[in-house]
Order: sequence, then structure tokens, then C-alpha cells
Amino acid sequence: MHTIFKRALSLGVTAAMIFSLVACGSKPADDASQPDKDTAKQPSYVFTDNMKVFLSNVDVKFTQQEADYVKLYSKSEMKDGGTVIEIDPTRTYQTIEGFGAAFTDASTHLLTQMPEDKLNEVMTSLFDPNDGIGISIVRNPIGACDFSLDYYTYDDMPEGQEDFELAHFDGSRAKNQIELVKKAMAVNPELKLLLSPWTAPPWMKTIYQYEGINSPALRRECYGVYGKYLAKSIQLYEDEKVPVWAITPQNEMFLPAMWAGMVWDWESMALFVNDYLRPAIDDLGYKTKILHLDYTWTWVKEANNMLASSLNTSDGIAWHWYGGKPEVMQETYDTFPDKIQLVSESTSTRPASVSKNLRVTTMITRSLYSGAGGFMLWNLVLLPTGGPALYPTAYTNTPFISYDPETDTMNYEADFYNMAHFSKYMHVGGKKVYSTDTGADSEYNMVNVAVLNPNGTMTAVMVNATEDDTLCKLVMGDQVLEVPVGRDSTVTVTWDARG
Repeated sequence: MHTIFKRALSLGVTAAMIFSLVACGSKPADDASQPDKDTAKQPSYVFTDNMKVFLSNVDVKFTQQEADYVKLYSKSEMKDGGTVIEIDPTRTYQTIEGFGAAFTDASTHLLTQMPEDKLNEVMTSLFDPNDGIGISIVRNPIGACDFSLDYYTYDDMPEGQEDFELAHFDGSRAKNQIELVKKAMAVNPELKLLLSPWTAPPWMKTIYQYEGINSPALRRECYGVYGKYLAKSIQLYEDEKVPVWAITPQNEMFLPAMWAGMVWDWESMALFVNDYLRPAIDDLGYKTKILHLDYTWTWVKEANNMLASSLNTSDGIAWHWYGGKPEVMQETYDTFPDKIQLVSESTSTRPASVSKNLRVTTMITRSLYSGAGGFMLWNLVLLPTGGPALYPTAYTNTPFISYDPETDTMNYEADFYNMAHFSKYMHVGGKKVYSTDTGADSEYNMVNVAVLNPNGTMTAVMVNATEDDTLCKLVMGDQVLEVPVGRDSTVTVTWDARG
């Protein structure tokens, strides 16, 4: 057994006016997280001597270190040198929603070919908070995505025919995905489900095709039926007692993709969410959240405009890491501190390397530091050679686990261990807390983030992508925890912080 282990405003008002009003009316992040002036009411947080430390570098992957790896002493004894990181757990920020990856068609296809004992092992390794890495969010495509075996939706019709009553809606191809989510939820009851469509049925689009190339859009007369289509897609899971935590209305909404896709402008998307999608979900009695964008940090202006234009009908932004910088999320957090931000897709490429591992842990750390409540990689399981997928370059993507059904052999890939640095000890419902920003002055080669968990434990992650070893000195109150963080390494420290 392998046990290593988230129609309020009229569109007639310009987005700029709405955005300005929201920005002026929202409470700054620091104001929202200042400690109570009556310090007697504040809990006392400490470093304790029962901490655990995990290291990844060129030699080891998420490997627990001996107790003497770290050194705890009084602040009065601290000498100059090293990287000093002040931590203040009384200054809290966004809530941790979770960490995970996707049950794509490719992953589902491979997982359903595993013998029962191997599937149970994988489920434990991925989702068990104690004996695994505690994945807490999964993302399921609605219909075909780039990692599918063929193109399909839940209401396919021959060209020239339509189905505005959704009489031919057929979600049977989601059955295996639903069963896998149910199995994962049995292992981790806190698991959240995010759904994302890549395309509407072709008969609803301005061009009859599954692919996003040539920029097909949703026909205006199909806004209502597409809202109901997505709501019925949620119902597929809800009918099986699988709650759908959130949905993104479109994967990569501005991309004319060569795989399944559909393009939107931000104004049309805000209108669709306000007038069609939110009402369709509400009509079925579901509390599913709606996250805008599902695309890169490059589109922060459009993301904020959509959010400002649908404050009462949407719940946040889903981001991808393929463009821009994670620090732009700080602007969104400062303006909309009560809305969710989640990195919903990212992926490493083959072959694995130390620099790629550091990119993953660095980007997760920077994202959490900048306002994200969670982070997701892409496929849970792929073939050792990549795929199966609908386009050739997808075969360079890496999963958490590689599996070859012909030989019944599997391998835990680097991203499994990269994610473990966060998913294992940063718990759903925790809060990101203040820690010194070490990224801006190091070109983001030395980054950190700290989280206070609901059970009173704390977890800090430090990533050193510089050319030099360093001693990180975590300062909390009158205590200092000295942690060696070698070059090209990621270190997670977790401890019971209750005084």
C-alpha cells in the first residue's frame, strides 16, 4: 500500500463604474485581518516541539526529516543572517478551499481499468488525509475535453437538428466519473467537486463543431437552453448524492482552441450567468457556486469586470497558470475579499526535472500568498507515454500517477509529491496568515506561505529556487524556528500552534 501521503447589478451600468464602486466599498485585506484591539481575547500561538518537516530536492521527494532538522530558540538569541520570515497568525486572509486535480475522461478511462485492489490503493494515496496526500477538490469536465477519447456532449444532435426541450439529454457517459467521485468522497468526506464545460452541444453554437478553432460562440437564442443544460449536468451528480460545490461556465473562455471549446466576451458571460445560469441552478434548488473565467492570469481585468457585474450571482474566479503572474490575484482579493479565487488548472510537462518541480511548488506558494484559496493540477492519471488525448501536444503533460493497463504497472509522478507539500497539511477551512513577503525581492526564487488550520495546527511552506542554501528563520512572537532550506528545494513544516 502506497501511504505517502477548494443578478445583483445591471449590465447597463458600465463595468468600470461597477468596479470602482466595489473597490471603494470593500474593506482592504489588511483591515479585514487586523488583530482584535483587546489582546486578552486573542489566542496564543506558539511553535511546539512536536513538529514534522518534509523535504523535496534533487535527491528526495516529500520525505520526512528527523526532529533535529530544525532548531527552536528564543528571539533574543537570534543572530544576523539567513532569511527572516515574521509570522502573525492573528492576521488572517482567504480561506483554504482545497487542493487537487481532475477526473478527465483520460483519467477515468485508465482508473476504471485498474484491478480493484490497485484502484483502492490509488484512492487511498490520493484522497486519504491520513494515509495519503489528502486531495480535497476534483474537477470533472462536462462532456469532452482535450483529454478525451472522442468528442461528445450530453445532448448531441445531427447537424441541422435542435433540441431546445433537452429531450435527448443523455448524461450516461458521466457515469464512471460520478462513481469515481463517490469512491473518492468515501475516502475523504470533505472532497469538493468542480464541474467545467469545454463546449456546448454543436447545435447551440454559431458554427456546428466541437472544436473552439474559428471562434464558435453560443448562439444568443441558446442562452436559456444552455443554462438549463449546465444545470441538468449538475443534477446528474446531485441525483447520485454527490454535491456539486462549484461550476465554471466555460473552460478557457477567450481561447479559440484546437480541441473542444467555445469563445465568449466578458459582457456576454456576465449576462449569461446573471440571467440564465444562476436562475437555472436556483430553479433546481442547488447551492452550486459559479466561478468566472477558468483561464489565465493575463485576463485579470476581464475577470474583475465579470465579477463586478455579477456580484450576487457568482462566487469568484478560477484561474489557469499558463499566462501572466499569480500576484495579479492580490488585486482581485483586495477588491473582492469575500469572493473565492482558485487556480483550477496547471500542468507540468515531460520529462520531469528539478526546475519543473520547483516551478510547481513555487507557483502554488505564490498563488496562496496572493489570494488563492486553492490550487489544482490537471490529470490525476495518464498513460506512461501521456494521454489518451485528442491532440498531440497533450501527450507532454504529466499526471499525478502514470498507469499502463497492458502491464498493470503504475508510477507516482513528481507532481504527486509536489502537491503533497500543500494538500497533506493545509486543511480545508484553514486561513492563510501573514508572513513576510520574501518573493518580491528575490525575483520569486525564495517564496513562502503559512496557513492556520481549523484544528489549531499551522503549516508553512518555503521554496528556495536560488543558487544558495539558506536558513529560514520563522519568527512568531518571542520564538524563532530555524529551518534549513537548501538550494533547489521545497520544505513543509507543520506543528500544533495552540499555546
